[in-house]
Amino acid sequence: MNERLNDRAVAERLPRWGVLVIESHHGPEFTMDWRTHPFIKVVYVLRGGGTFHLGNRDDLFATGDVVVVAPGVRNRIVDAPGSASSLYVACVARSHLKFDTTIIDRIHTRVIHGDGHFASRVATLLRRMVHSQDNTSPDRPIAMVADAMKLIQLTASRPESSPRRDKNAGDLLQDVGRYIETLPTRFFEDTTIDEVALSLGMSRRSFTDAFQKLTGETWLTYVRRLAIQHARSRLSETELPIVSIAFECGFNDLSTFYRQFKSQCGVSPAKYRTQSK
Repeated sequence: MNERLNDRAVAERLPRWGVLVIESHHGPEFTMDWRTHPFIKVVYVLRGGGTFHLGNRDDLFATGDVVVVAPGVRNRIVDAPGSASSLYVACVARSHLKFDTTIIDRIHTRVIHGDGHFASRVATLLRRMVHSQDNTSPDRPIAMVADAMKLIQLTASRPESSPRRDKNAGDLLQDVGRYIETLPTRFFEDTTIDEVALSLGMSRRSFTDAFQKLTGETWLTYVRRLAIQHARSRLSETELPIVSIAFECGFNDLSTFYRQFKSQCGVSPAKYRTQSK
């Protein structure tokens, strides 16, 4: 996609597979009429700022914010003077959610401010969707739909935002705290401290200090404890092969899994399984 300045809002015409990503770089004369659409819209603000008119509510937005617009909600954008915005917009047909009619009710129209970790995850999914959309491979539809479903899950499960405020040490702790709350369902992901810190918009040192303060442990110790905790549960409650459990827990190397398990539990995975029966 090439950066081309728009003075009018881009048309939102979904392809047959029901997922579209629009890149919109606004010019200084940008205007947008009110529009209502039958699909879900998730907007990532790459830069700029202004006001997002959402139904009867007006919300300010700025760089790094995420805007969610539920189907049927009137909306339009007004950029602030001298702050023309650049946006990535994902449009997802509600037909993808027919298998669970409650999901639409959990799509809350709102602007999500100041959550660097959440915004980074949204941006990563949108980036993947852009690459898939630009690809002419036969896998393009399924790749875009798969990431769109992840995007919907991410936004639907995100708690309501608190009012915008300037970042301080307490806010950094809050960001890290929110990240820690997600770890029980993400401990198996292949990532590093540097990648996590970057996604939260803070330095490695700030992240490790905040993490230690909140948990009393290092990031790696905490994550591996969650992994072995999950492994213990799977060993005692299922007959899955140990190699499969190691993979579930995020260990690609079986010997590392064995070392970590014995270090934390004092026995091998096989012996633990026998003792827990």
